[in-house]
Amino acid sequence: MRAVRIASAVAASALLVGALAACGSSAKKSTDVLPTAVASAAGAGAGGGAAGSLGPKADLLAAAAVMQKAGSAKLAVSSAGGKADEGTGLYSWGGAQPAMDISEQQSGQAMKVRMVGGVMYLGVSDQQAAAVGGKHWIKLDGTGPAGSMTANFQALAMMVNPAVQLTAAAQGGKLSKVGSESLDGASTEHYQSVMPTATMVASVPNLSDADRKTVLTALTQEGSTITSDFWLNGQHQLVQQKEVGTNDASAAPSADQSTATTTKYSDFGVKVTVTAPPASDQVAPADQLKLLGVMMGG
Repeated sequence: MRAVRIASAVAASALLVGALAACGSSAKKSTDVLPTAVASAAGAGAGGGAAGSLGPKADLLAAAAVMQKAGSAKLAVSSAGGKADEGTGLYSWGGAQPAMDISEQQSGQAMKVRMVGGVMYLGVSDQQAAAVGGKHWIKLDGTGPAGSMTANFQALAMMVNPAVQLTAAAQGGKLSKVGSESLDGASTEHYQSVMPTATMVASVPNLSDADRKTVLTALTQEGSTITSDFWLNGQHQLVQQKEVGTNDASAAPSADQSTATTTKYSDFGVKVTVTAPPASDQVAPADQLKLLGVMMGG
């Protein structure tokens, strides 16, 4: 899953340079900034009408408002190009702090990401854990070598908030309506947004300059342009999103799909309860960089 790859890259960068002094207490948390921005922008498109009746921008903004109100969902993620990457889990973006519990297979290895109480935990397979004495989890909070990483990871968690993505696409993307389609037996309206990867990364607040550069580098490895497809049901709920990075600024249907990631949303408003991994299964601060290197294939 793209979020896990970004998280790993940013964490490794932070651990290499030490604690991030740029993320001081004077900065607003992403959770203070983004929901307000989403609510303000989405209000422009929340004025009634079924999906497909308002036009691309208004429909996407209306969907952003609906998804922000839903606040949580079950996710099912898959990747294209023959990669054995897929994941499932729960994600809550509507509370004071985002919460998630995602399990995935990435390049044949089991990986997990949890966020609870403003702390992110990255989990690895038994095989990878063997490199650090069998411990499976890296804790990323405001202490230890990761320093003041908490605000950065909250920003990244909000980056995959569907309401934020819909708003960013509506405001900064080149929009088109692909058509009306049946998806898993339900009628949907299919929209597409094309925008520079740098525009998406620039929309994420509270990242230090160094981390913003790291995130941009990680994403542009899959393309300088992000093409996002959104399928909305009759209630303006986002039921599927596909994202692919390309080096072509057009929205050509023939764009390379080998890096596409598809996320399906269901069970809107589901209760999300995330438990932190036991402390006994978390690596010591001194081993965090080593395990991150294993996760990233080092």
